[in-house]
Amino acid sequence: MAPDEYTMWLERELAGKNVEELTRSHEILIEKVKRIDPLTIADETDAKYIGEGVPHILIPFLHSWFVLDLLPYRIRAQHKSLDTLPMKVLVLQHFVSAAENQGTAVRVMGQWIDTRSLRHGAVMGAHFSKTSDELLGRFFALPQEQRVARVLKWAGVPADLADESYIFRFFPRLPVAFVNWKGDNEFPQFSKILYDVSASNYMTTHGLAALTEFLIFRLAEDS
Repeated sequence: MAPDEYTMWLERELAGKNVEELTRSHEILIEKVKRIDPLTIADETDAKYIGEGVPHILIPFLHSWFVLDLLPYRIRAQHKSLDTLPMKVLVLQHFVSAAENQGTAVRVMGQWIDTRSLRHGAVMGAHFSKTSDELLGRFFALPQEQRVARVLKWAGVPADLADESYIFRFFPRLPVAFVNWKGDNEFPQFSKILYDVSASNYMTTHGLAALTEFLIFRLAEDS
């Protein structure tokens, strides 16, 4: 099975190949974040601003968290496995996207939509590969005990959607739901990815795709 996009970027980073674009993105995003009031970042993402010692912002991420130090500006992860350039770029993009939507009336609504209803959703639908759909189906085909264990590992919670569903929070204001309808004699099993109606306010389309593939791959492969 081919790896998800995040894993491919990580492999390139570790090999020192083709990371110029990613490094440049990180530098640009850090400069953008520097121009944003830290309290605005914390408020717009439901992160925690801590002013004692070295001022920093702490934001939960799935089963872990990231820290944005403000003197000097740098981002780091609780878990070493997540302390990578690709993931840092995604976290910074979330900060910038949320701050750019400051003052909008849209917050997390608990109203679920599919990729086609997101901003530039057609692009995102085209981005998701057949492999992603296969991995999500593979996850829901696992024995229940294994499914629950993997959901808990990534801080997911059961939801009342379709026949079976789980909600994960990439960040406090960026939830994703993986839902499944069981098959019968007439219809095969069917799985779907849903986002809160506010998702486009908190992450770019490409970023949403990368985060979603990251999680699906790990739920299915248990890596």
